[in-house]
Amino acid sequence: MKTEIESQPESSAAAPKGSGDDAKPLSREQVLQRYAKTGYELDRHPAHVIRRAHQRATLRFQQVMAGEDLSPTQFAALATILRHGEVSQNHLGRLTAMDPSTISIVVRKLLKNGLITRSASDTDQRLSMIALTDMGTKYTLDRLERSVEVGRRFLSPLTPAEQATLLRLLNRINDDDPSNGDVGK
Repeated sequence: MKTEIESQPESSAAAPKGSGDDAKPLSREQVLQRYAKTGYELDRHPAHVIRRAHQRATLRFQQVMAGEDLSPTQFAALATILRHGEVSQNHLGRLTAMDPSTISIVVRKLLKNGLITRSASDTDQRLSMIALTDMGTKYTLDRLERSVEVGRRFLSPLTPAEQATLLRLLNRINDDDPSNGDVGK
């Protein structure tokens, strides 16, 4: 197998901290020994397992919502507006756990599809207020049960007790303050 390595001048390519860039290269056996010592296993790494579960959830959404020009994040925004009524774009982002860039893209798509309106706030001109159109209200109401079905299909390998436990634990992880480092609870 031929491997290409991009050559960079020593001064422009900083080696990662602790990489021992001044030592001779490790043999494959040494690499595997160091790898084994770390205890790292991709299939058991929480972030990897959660990413795979997210892929499963997205697949279930696509299956149930087949033929719709709609993403899970767009539907989350629609359902949130339906529940809360008119909200600022910033608040909608917080309610749906979307960063400003993502909620901006979601809002643009929903505006383009005529499902929401955006207007300046009557009390604070800096705020963009988002509301469902009549078509957006009907569209969202007509798809709520299908979204619930997405959740049912996603959790179907688990018993009802396991489903409740999984959701409780995921909410506990999500509710943890990310600014506290790795302290946890």
